[in-house]
Amino acid sequence: MFFGTFDYIILTLIFIFNIGVWKYKIIKKRNWILYLIAFFLLEFIIPFFLMGFEIDKANENESVIDNFILLYAYFRFPIWWFISVIEVFILRKITKK
Repeated sequence: MFFGTFDYIILTLIFIFNIGVWKYKIIKKRNWILYLIAFFLLEFIIPFFLMGFEIDKANENESVIDNFILLYAYFRFPIWWFISVIEVFILRKITKK
């Protein structure tokens, strides 16, 4: 399982945001601020918080923490990096004039 509960919530919010941008034209034109915000949110901030949630969840369920759970939590960063690259391409395609 690549994603946890919080990952699914964030992915749903990203999907709803993309539909809003596409259907209701929330963002009219491309600008570098949009890409900078998407980059920092999806590459650093969201994976950091999701990693913290996963480690806290692993701590409260078991008395002995398995190292594979922690390794899985740290490997969220490359997964979210891949998702952020896809999101930037989607935003570029949607906001293309």
